[in-house]
Amino acid sequence: MQHLLLGLSLLLVASTAATGCGAAYKNRSATAVASGSVGGGATAASATELAEQLVIEGALLLEVSQIEGLVSSVRAQVEQLGGRIVKEDVSGLGESWRAQLTLRVPPQHVETLVTYLAGRGEILDKSISSADVSKTLFDQELAIKNAQLTLDRLEGILRQGGLSMQDVLAIEREMTRLRGEIESIKGQAQFLKDKVALATLEVTITRKSGAVRIASAKAYPGARVSTLLLLSPDGRPQSRLGAGFVLHTIFRAMTLEIDLYQREHGPEAAATDDKSMAVLATYGGAFYSDFLGHGERSFLNPYLGFRLGYGYLDSHRFVAQAEAGVELWKTPRFSIDVNARATGLIGSRSDAAAVLGASAALAF
Repeated sequence: MQHLLLGLSLLLVASTAATGCGAAYKNRSATAVASGSVGGGATAASATELAEQLVIEGALLLEVSQIEGLVSSVRAQVEQLGGRIVKEDVSGLGESWRAQLTLRVPPQHVETLVTYLAGRGEILDKSISSADVSKTLFDQELAIKNAQLTLDRLEGILRQGGLSMQDVLAIEREMTRLRGEIESIKGQAQFLKDKVALATLEVTITRKSGAVRIASAKAYPGARVSTLLLLSPDGRPQSRLGAGFVLHTIFRAMTLEIDLYQREHGPEAAATDDKSMAVLATYGGAFYSDFLGHGERSFLNPYLGFRLGYGYLDSHRFVAQAEAGVELWKTPRFSIDVNARATGLIGSRSDAAAVLGASAALAF
């Protein structure tokens, strides 16, 4: 008799567990109808509607011109958005450089990240998809509850006592199996919830063929020669030759230059009391033309800029310059350029001048 009761109990348990997951929507709807009022049609319908749980996954192929610091800047952007890089693989040198990144970001920031990446280069291929896993999560939750209910029933049978050793062992085996099943389903559910919480983007980054690779040095020292031309010399020498030191980045965003010009000589200089050298020490920046290659060509990269600083010509002056120049030749570690600068020397005596110069910089 005990074996018969045990068999019926196990049959009932198996039937409950088997029908629980497959009939998730049906059971939920039936429960809602049973507990609803006469006007509860809407309640029953809304009970079957699960909140959308989207798993967003995508893949991007990004081509960039400049690679130095790129992966670090992408990591900083991802972390700022509340995400993380879970895989990073960088290989190759020069044009064969390649980076493969697996990025995880909150779903609401996917478009923000894609826009950021598009600003760093050209997206050659993009594929983003979403899948609603709300039913799967609901079924997993229900399966866990049903399995736990079955486990509780088996524990109740064991507590009743009066079972043979064979029955006890059979129940314990079933309880062990159910515990393993519960843990397995919980793990699957947690995995899905993590994929819902953070979207996954597989990003492949390659370097654009033909772009000038920028060396990793932060500062580029060099030498400079120039001519200072006074537009209204008023008895002073109209032109002076000079040489100096230049310190800039290949991006030309931060540039320091110091130019020293020769002393005044000849009959024009005899009329002046000050025979000292002229000095121009300026700091400023210049920007490449997006339309004309953005500074990525090996030859003829035009740029515009401005400079401010200190000057000495007969007296202490404030210097303001507007600059136009062209990089004649550029490699990853060397550049040669020429430029012309409209210059204002402002002080107790003000002068307008032009500075024509050429410089060469070396990265190391």
